[in-house]
Amino acid sequence: MDYNSEAELEALSHVARDASAPREDSAITPAASPSPSAMDDGPHGDVAPTKPSGNLSTLREEEFMAANTVLSPKLEEEGHGYFHWEIDNWMTLPERAVSQTFTVAGHDWDILLFPRGNQASETVSLYIECKPKEVKDDKEAGSGGPDEWHSCALFTLAVSNVDDPEVFKVNSASHRFTAEETDWGFTRFSDIRHLLTPADEDTPALIANRRVRISAYVRVVKDPLGVLWHNFHNYNSRKHTGYVGLRNQGATCYMNSLLQSLYFTNEFRNAVYQIPTEADDPKKSVALALQRVFHSLQVSNDAVDTTELTKSFGWDSLESFMQHDVQEFNRVLQDNLETKMKGTVVDGAVAKLFEGKMKSYIRCVNVDYESSRVENYYDISLNVKGCNTLRDSFANYCEVETLNGENKYQAEGFGLQDAKKGVIFESFPPVLQLQLKRFEYDFRRDAMVKINDRHEFPPTIDLGEFLSDDADRSQSWNYVLHGVLVHSGDLHGGHYFGLLRPNLEEKWYRFDDDRVVPICASEVFEEFYGGDFGPPQPHQHQPLGTTARDRPRPASKRFTNAYMLVYIREALRDSVLCPGDAPIPQHLLQRIQDEKDEVARKQREKLELASTLIVKVVGDDNFGQHQGFDLCYFDQRQPASNTLFCERMPRAMTLAKFKATYADYIGRSVDDFRLWSMVGRVNKTIRCDAPLVAESLSMTLMQLKENKSGKWPELRLYCEMRSDDVPDDFDAKIPSELSLVHMRFYDPSRQLVTGVGHTYVHANQTVRDLMPRLREAAVLSPDTPITVFEEVKPLLIDLMDPSSTFRKAEIATGDIICFQVSLEAEQQGNYRLPTVADYFDDMHHRVCVRFVPAPARSDVDNFSNGNGDDAADDGTAGAETLSPVLHVSSKSLYDDVSYWLAEQLGMRDPLKLRFYNVAPTGQQRSAVRRTPTTTLGDMLSNSLYSQPPLNSLGVPEYTVMYERLEVDILQIESMRGIRVTYVGKSMKDELQLEVLVPKAGPAQKLIEATYSKVENALRSVTQRNGDGAPPKAFNLRLYTVASHRVDRVLDGSERMSELGNPGVSDIVAEYQSPESNLDVIAPAATAAAVQEDDGSRMDTDDVVVFEKSCTEIEVFHFYRELNHAHSVPFLFKVYPGELWPATWARLERKLGLGEKELKNLGVVYGAQGVQELRRCRVIQDGEGGASPGSGQGTPSVTPPPPQAQQPSAEDVEVDDGTPSDREMTTAADNNSTLCLWDVIQQTRVEEQQRLRMMEDDPNGLAQMPAMGPPAGFLGLHHIDRSSRHRGAHHERAIRILN
Repeated sequence: MDYNSEAELEALSHVARDASAPREDSAITPAASPSPSAMDDGPHGDVAPTKPSGNLSTLREEEFMAANTVLSPKLEEEGHGYFHWEIDNWMTLPERAVSQTFTVAGHDWDILLFPRGNQASETVSLYIECKPKEVKDDKEAGSGGPDEWHSCALFTLAVSNVDDPEVFKVNSASHRFTAEETDWGFTRFSDIRHLLTPADEDTPALIANRRVRISAYVRVVKDPLGVLWHNFHNYNSRKHTGYVGLRNQGATCYMNSLLQSLYFTNEFRNAVYQIPTEADDPKKSVALALQRVFHSLQVSNDAVDTTELTKSFGWDSLESFMQHDVQEFNRVLQDNLETKMKGTVVDGAVAKLFEGKMKSYIRCVNVDYESSRVENYYDISLNVKGCNTLRDSFANYCEVETLNGENKYQAEGFGLQDAKKGVIFESFPPVLQLQLKRFEYDFRRDAMVKINDRHEFPPTIDLGEFLSDDADRSQSWNYVLHGVLVHSGDLHGGHYFGLLRPNLEEKWYRFDDDRVVPICASEVFEEFYGGDFGPPQPHQHQPLGTTARDRPRPASKRFTNAYMLVYIREALRDSVLCPGDAPIPQHLLQRIQDEKDEVARKQREKLELASTLIVKVVGDDNFGQHQGFDLCYFDQRQPASNTLFCERMPRAMTLAKFKATYADYIGRSVDDFRLWSMVGRVNKTIRCDAPLVAESLSMTLMQLKENKSGKWPELRLYCEMRSDDVPDDFDAKIPSELSLVHMRFYDPSRQLVTGVGHTYVHANQTVRDLMPRLREAAVLSPDTPITVFEEVKPLLIDLMDPSSTFRKAEIATGDIICFQVSLEAEQQGNYRLPTVADYFDDMHHRVCVRFVPAPARSDVDNFSNGNGDDAADDGTAGAETLSPVLHVSSKSLYDDVSYWLAEQLGMRDPLKLRFYNVAPTGQQRSAVRRTPTTTLGDMLSNSLYSQPPLNSLGVPEYTVMYERLEVDILQIESMRGIRVTYVGKSMKDELQLEVLVPKAGPAQKLIEATYSKVENALRSVTQRNGDGAPPKAFNLRLYTVASHRVDRVLDGSERMSELGNPGVSDIVAEYQSPESNLDVIAPAATAAAVQEDDGSRMDTDDVVVFEKSCTEIEVFHFYRELNHAHSVPFLFKVYPGELWPATWARLERKLGLGEKELKNLGVVYGAQGVQELRRCRVIQDGEGGASPGSGQGTPSVTPPPPQAQQPSAEDVEVDDGTPSDREMTTAADNNSTLCLWDVIQQTRVEEQQRLRMMEDDPNGLAQMPAMGPPAGFLGLHHIDRSSRHRGAHHERAIRILN
């Protein structure tokens, strides 16, 4: 037996210790040096080699490969081989050693050895490398050229003793070798000490006498689909499959999979293309957005974006991150397209493809009577739970229920009869969309859960057995599977993708958002049935022995399974799939081409912007007309009537060339003017800085901007024309003692300033010395007294001392001197703005305000005057259409503005005007409070994020809303406005009123004011309807509402401070006509006395007795749970002996809902104080299957089978003293004989028994809710559709967050 000598061991250990030192070739190419993270494959940990008990030998190659390089049954071998590399002297190996090349299955291979580790010290790194094929013609390598080659292989690398091949260390892996990853293996194949040290006395070391054998066993695997073990880096779906995917916006994978399914339904795609959308906006038109998505899927080489499509649905970015239900989205999309297709050549195309018919029937057994209803459907929801196959689900859907015993059917003309109840299909559509009910409500958990049970679906299915006898059977009803939409995850999170067969071929593809990958048909059917995982398989790369991963594990459910199936009728498959691409409409191609041209134009403009800059020049003419500060405004405040020179010039243009260009613009010679640079001073003014003379003419415009106008987006210049005031040397710099100043004259009678030119002043001159020049410029007589000011900054206008020198006054180049005719103190009172300082203060705060009437409210609002006294006195009916415009300082007082507007509107009393702030978006804000210091500025909207627009004069424009009042503003401020909700004869007649009442006092004031408001509202309604008759007499009942539940009825004695607190309680005023006591449905016992006249009536004597014995209960709306209340509640009378159909008829009139809403309305009754839905009794179930507490959302268009609506008794926990769910459902089915009065009395007895039972249990009594009036309540179960359309936080049937 060979051992390494002590010296050799010491030398080898020294080599191992030095392995951590940097290697000379550490900076090598990735192909030559695999990255450690990419090659830590195989078992973790490292143990000393031992002699296996199986007596495997690395030289018995076939046996060794069978044990270590195991081929999965799903894979097919292309060829296999092996190679042995014997190393005679380990000590002399370089940092990176390469074996000889060997060939397996037509590919060249070699072994890479790093004896001192590859970026891993104290280890041996071992890899196998596949050398790229040499491709002479690019056609042999595909469209991608020679870099597209690849080889998929299972390989095993083993290190063994040269003399005893049964002593070895081995690791196995699989890999897809490509041009980017030519090698793969194990960075930490083994610690070097384990190769040098024997495991025991009977086992030699792997490296003995510096010799070792390294063996490679390679099994090349066929790759029929081209994606085996693909890492999908730089994967191009169009190149590999011919198709592209859709980008996921965050949680739109459900939409992507459905859109791909619809896209490959070519007949549907053709119909979408034929929708006329030439004038549509893709951000608002669903049809146009879908056309653009289909076009991109057809021609694009990259994944397609769906942002336009989601925006066309009105979704914001938040909803793109909220995963919706596929079925709901599909219906919304199809409804939208059907609406758009109406009246076009493709009218009815959606129904032709997706619409089928089914019949719901009840057929009597013993008599010839059948009640049936035929309905259209676009998809079918099938049960998964309890159904092993798709056929089982259809059989469950069409299962017949027997109605007998207490559940007999009331047949018209035959009385109670035994009957059969069920559903049968009249026809199936060409494209059949099946929704598998993977998400259901679990009564035990009281929550929605996902059903991961196994559910098999066949590649073809014959549905003829589920058709009615009179269905058309001229063609086969055999259907072929076209697509499978898969959900992976659970109720709270997951991912959707689609498995589709795009055409008539048998090729399947996985459409997973932006990636399209070919798959085998076996994956479609077996992998996504759901159910339990199969028995665990041993790890194919772990030889001999048992590891933790090989131990049996408990069965677990597959959480990735089919959610939606798409079948196509085999007889119509050719027409539905229409081989070949659908023709794209010309207008769509033209629109897309125009958009591309627009993008190219913007790109050119962007390049142009990068090479040019804007140059603005102000001249003396501009200064002469300017009515603001400085020489002019260089921004949007500059009026359109006084425009500056503003052109975009090349950045490299010299000042000399620009001066010539500007000379042509003004029609003068270049010698007639010179240009000045402008500078922004610290006091935020813009003034002339220095003349640009001869030495500046060679500078470029960009250089001038960076030197002089760096903080501005453009180059700003001043043009000075040659005049008598100019120094002799016009082309030279001005002396330091001279300063260029501009002169401005103010006329208080016209409230205007005029620029009268410029001049040069000497530092030692006095202000008095300049006065003759100022009078001359303003064309004033020489003896006119004038007052001179310096325009320092907008709100700082300094009076200048005539005896002061310009040096002392700190006058410099660019300053502006303002002057006016001197006014005595008594003269100044004759002018609104007597001085220059007053003018500039007014100019700084000058605003343009448009006064518009506040929008009329539906309640003939609050304190506004519909036909009040003020309007009658003033004779200004219709004046509300006026929108006066006022140009004034924002410092104007409230009363001044009010008086001016009242004069414009022809009103006598300005105190009967109220003003409102207006948001930048145009919405009305709160009213402006009148105080002695309130100004017009307090009425204007101020925003940190937006600036008001400017009018043609450069003045900011604002909008203020005004409202004419019945009483003056002083009286209103001493009173309080309360919002009252008025409901008429039906709850749909709803108005929002704002009633003015004293801040203190009894609630009787509120009741009286509400009567007046309602009367005005009813009068306005009759006038709008063309009926001049006054409203009929009426009564009101006011009650407070808290959390959408009736709190208490008001009798007028309550304190006003307790009512109408926003967010705490609301006030409802319910209309009650004087004859409402007669508006009842008589019970069956007195049916003969009923007279039909717009609702059922009874004799007056009977009604009096009937009214005395009636009781009132609360009726409120809720969704899913009683504490999820919504809408406006009300009080409802219940009469003894009245059957439920009669009660329901009265309730229908009170609700005022449509037929569809009433069908889906569930009704439950509960005793007062009951807060749990399971303690309530179901009086009436919603027809769509959304019974109270079922956890279901919007009722399905396709009615589910009857059994799915009735949970079994074992699945429901029944509370003591309350009927079970089965009992409640039975009561709902037999409500034709139910009397609500009897239910109330029965519940009252049950609650009393419950109370007595709990008296013996003090703890239970303490937990029992306090009992109120014994009448109880009716709960109406339905979705709050008004709030659903108001915001994005509406309820959905199933919401799965991604």
